[in-house]
Amino acid sequence: MRPRLSLTLPALLLLSACLLGGCSPAVRGSMALTAGDYDQALARYNEALAQDPDSIPLRQRIGLTYFTKKDYASAEASFRDILQRQPGEPNAAFYLGLSRIGKGEVRPALDELTRFSWPGKYYHQKYVRDEAVLLLRHETMPPAEATRRLQNALEEGRKEQNLIELDMARGLRR
Repeated sequence: MRPRLSLTLPALLLLSACLLGGCSPAVRGSMALTAGDYDQALARYNEALAQDPDSIPLRQRIGLTYFTKKDYASAEASFRDILQRQPGEPNAAFYLGLSRIGKGEVRPALDELTRFSWPGKYYHQKYVRDEAVLLLRHETMPPAEATRRLQNALEEGRKEQNLIELDMARGLRR
């Protein structure tokens, strides 16, 4: 008995478009990343970057692919490049810190993350800063655990920020 493949309509449409040659290199890179084929993802993202060399989102995808691949030195270089092109870019600053933790530069990275800034997103930065302060007190924590906790802190900050913004929008509609 063959297993049934269950695809959502958008996934099926995207797959069909790609099979017909309509997918951009960036989309093919994202599909490869989702499938866990990091080398293929990097190849496709770099192909897309050759077509759009100023793209910060493509550079972020490359950095995140290196980070996911646990190639922290390459991820760090990618995020530093983004920050040179767009100083203060919050995602790059956050993942630069996580990449440095992955490389074993835990204390300096956490020190930097205690000053993490995300203009207009108070809770994003507050949750990351607070977690970085807590992690500085636990220097023996494995880097992977510290990274996971910081990613969770950012996600919790996003949720809190979204709730506040939703409440504000509802208040304005009354």
